[in-house]
Amino acid sequence: MRIANCFGWRYALMPKKNSDELFHFQENQIQPLSPQELFSQIRAEIDFYQQQIAILQQQLAVVTGGFTNV
Repeated sequence: MRIANCFGWRYALMPKKNSDELFHFQENQIQPLSPQELFSQIRAEIDFYQQQIAILQQQLAVVTGGFTNV
């Protein structure tokens, strides 16, 4: 979350998804990721969710006896 005020931007960050914790930082305390770091993190998240989809598809096949159009 980015909040503007007369002193610049403030950022509210959660350390983990769905976290109740919230940390506040001034704009000069934040260093953005490089394009390579950002790409790597996004790629890792895509890979994680693709693995989760594959696991769910396997579980669905077991439950439905291989019929996935149920």
